[in-house]
Amino acid sequence: MDWITPLTGFVGVVVGAATSYASTRQTQKQQLADARLARDEAERAAVVAANAQALTALLGHIRKMPPASSLPEVAAAEYEQLVAREEAWWKELLEYMEPARVAALEVRDEELRSLIIDGLMWIHECQYFNLGPYGRSREWLLMGTVHHLIACLFAWRRSDPAMPEPNGRYKRLKEAWEYEEEVRRIEAEEREAAH
Repeated sequence: MDWITPLTGFVGVVVGAATSYASTRQTQKQQLADARLARDEAERAAVVAANAQALTALLGHIRKMPPASSLPEVAAAEYEQLVAREEAWWKELLEYMEPARVAALEVRDEELRSLIIDGLMWIHECQYFNLGPYGRSREWLLMGTVHHLIACLFAWRRSDPAMPEPNGRYKRLKEAWEYEEEVRRIEAEEREAAH
């Protein structure tokens, strides 16, 4: 029965080695997962910081928006000067839009990336929208839209389960864009039917 003692020792060594290997492997997997999570968190924080900076700069520009020259109370003498101020403001808007668009492209979440890019497009295109009763408060609509984009950005940063509900200003600008798109579609169909 001399062979049982060495066999028992050998089995013990094999079992100990297997347990040690499995334990080491599990620890390494956990360390890799923790490192990946930390890297993802750092990347997310950097993306949020870049987007927040670009959107905040855009808010600052929106606050400087001149009154609309199409308002009925604009005096004829002020009209040309106001038109020139408006045109300059819209041209300068591009300097704020481009960094925000580029920053949005870094967002990995497709829903958020699309939301930011669409919102920025509406902001840029709203100069061509017929905003009807909101014409006086174009600045109000634009600021509300950017506020919603920022709220969604930070909800993503916090890993909230869902994006915040759109505020009324964001909804109204989106509705105005959808209306203008529908008008363009109808006009294109009418032109096509006429030819």
